Amino acid sequence: MNFQKDLKELQIGKDIHQKYKSLQGTRHIIQYESPEYVFTLSKTFKPKIDCFGVTNRCSDGKFILFLDYDKVYKDIVINDLEVLLKKFPKSFSNFYIATTEPETKLENNKTKGSYHVVNFAKMFKYQINEAIQYCNTDPFFKTIPEKTAHKCHVLRTSEKFWKINGNIIKEKPTFLEKYPRTTINPRIELSNPHYRFFERHWNIQEPFIRQPMKFDNLKSIEIHKYSTAKVEQCEQ
Repeated sequence: MNFQKDLKELQIGKDIHQKYKSLQGTRHIIQYESPEYVFTLSKTFKPKIDCFGVTNRCSDGKFILFLDYDKVYKDIVINDLEVLLKKFPKSFSNFYIATTEPETKLENNKTKGSYHVVNFAKMFKYQINEAIQYCNTDPFFKTIPEKTAHKCHVLRTSEKFWKINGNIIKEKPTFLEKYPRTTINPRIELSNPHYRFFERHWNIQEPFIRQPMKFDNLKSIEIHKYSTAKVEQCEQ
């Protein structure tokens, strides 16, 4: 046993640990080199961000479909929606699509972006879970309800802002289009408070044809604050 060597290793470790704890900022790499030792540590700080979103749960225990796509071709989103309309005939109303960041037009004539999709037709949870499996959404989004206390999907509807000073770092989603353009009249009930909420927060310009649609008489939805995982009732 080399006591001096072990003592030197211990001291180097302590020095690096102190430097590691004192770091401020977003990302740092610490490296110490000697003829015998090379220590490299990295430290990444996640920004403390607050934002608000709405859950897909209705107050009667049913759910509506939310989809979340990150940095995908737009035609993948449209193809997914076509698949759902064929797999679940007369079960969905029109889909409403919003962008969470500006779209990019690529040289291959494709459009790339990040999208939120909402459908106001109400279903049981197992039906929503089945429908999502046909879609190319973010993989984490598919399983998030089982990993959180609120047990449902959430789509952001506010800006993203720093928790410390409240500065906005990302704008809220922007309504893009209804798909398909022709109105679909499903057999099942639609969520009235969800539609009214998104109509206002997405500033949907094209009026939703409410007749002969069957809207429920519910009054509230759940608003979720990401930083605290707190769910509150929001009267519409």
